[in-house]
Amino acid sequence: MITNPKQTCLVLDLDDTLYKEHDYQISGLKYVEEQVLGLYDFDLKGKLLELRDQGVDDIFLELTNILNMPSSIKDSFLMMYRYHRPDIVLTPGTKIFIESVLKNLGQVVILTDGRSISQRLKLESLNLLKIPVFISEEWNSTKPDNKRFIAIMERYTTCSKFCYVADNPCKDFVAPNALDWLSICLKGDQNNIHSQDENSIKEEHLPHYWVNNLSEINIC
Repeated sequence: MITNPKQTCLVLDLDDTLYKEHDYQISGLKYVEEQVLGLYDFDLKGKLLELRDQGVDDIFLELTNILNMPSSIKDSFLMMYRYHRPDIVLTPGTKIFIESVLKNLGQVVILTDGRSISQRLKLESLNLLKIPVFISEEWNSTKPDNKRFIAIMERYTTCSKFCYVADNPCKDFVAPNALDWLSICLKGDQNNIHSQDENSIKEEHLPHYWVNNLSEINIC
């Protein structure tokens, strides 16, 4: 699948690729509940997680209703969520994969959409800050825009091959496919944030390969 590894730049998505965003949501909502208990002496008893599982669109607006507070305070709760240090970890398999590609490939990079501080706090918790990262907010560019993909090609000129591994076929592979990169989609489960329905996606935007886990990415 990945040939000439020493000439390859492997670019990895973050959310739902290297860890489950579902776990981040749990971490953040638990953190907000802990803060509410400490600051307002109000025990939510898992109510925010319950609201998420019920599909409530604006959990923090509902929180202000529960606390009988002005709706404007929801932004403060949202900031608590976004800037907490998440309780997330790499699975053993993902950790082994990361160690292997760092050792065997020419370059490894992370390209992720999201807010600068939030994404870097995730990387810090996952012990991945040592890997170069291209975050959408820092580049004023979100997928499927190709700005960061081109920047990677221009920066890592010792690599002649580029590969993107991600989880959202609706937008993740538009740019790399157009730039003649190898694209690989990690199949998700019921907890994935984004749909992986192939029927609604143009064929040229689909990944070249699908894998059930990162260990299936062959390096030869």
